[in-house]
Amino acid sequence: MKVPAIANKSFEELSKKPEFMVIVQFIIDKLSKIPFSMKRAKVIHQTIDEFNNEVFSHPLVKQFSPCKSGCSACCHTQVSVTRDEAELLVQRIADGVEINIDQLILQAQAGDDASDFYKLDYKERGCIFLDENGACKVYNDRPSVCRTNAVLGDASQCMTNDGHQQVRLVKTPQSDMVIYASFLYAQESGSLPTMVYKVLDQINNEVKES
Repeated sequence: MKVPAIANKSFEELSKKPEFMVIVQFIIDKLSKIPFSMKRAKVIHQTIDEFNNEVFSHPLVKQFSPCKSGCSACCHTQVSVTRDEAELLVQRIADGVEINIDQLILQAQAGDDASDFYKLDYKERGCIFLDENGACKVYNDRPSVCRTNAVLGDASQCMTNDGHQQVRLVKTPQSDMVIYASFLYAQESGSLPTMVYKVLDQINNEVKES
């Protein structure tokens, strides 16, 4: 289990508060009743969006958050996904979303080690689902971590050209607990390129054997 750093930090801070632990247990119980991986991912995404609605609709967040389509600096950072999310993203590829397979392989070779990932240059670190305008090609099915990655301040502070990112993230404690629970429940998790490549490779092997 590789829980995203921010979700893990929120869990450590909030684990003694019953109102937040209820969220974790609720999510685990709910996921255990859903047999299909992609449906589980969609349920997590929908729940996060519902919690985020109140946070992101706050007037101050609307005024001071620069996040918008095409603003893709955060899409050059390492993102963790569950196996369920990876299978959902692979389904989008099967549906016709084009990716640069060479870029996927390059990123997957870095594994789950952030230090190895940030050794890649900025362009090479770009998410495989970014289009030529810096917009997300799978926005409706983007990972849970991407759904909470909003900032306050100037967009320039999100740049990671030097391999470092210092931003003030909008706090999303309820959503963080949902993310923590989903990774706790997940049979497998890891960086987005690693997990997507693994699922694609397994599908290809199954096709060859059939």
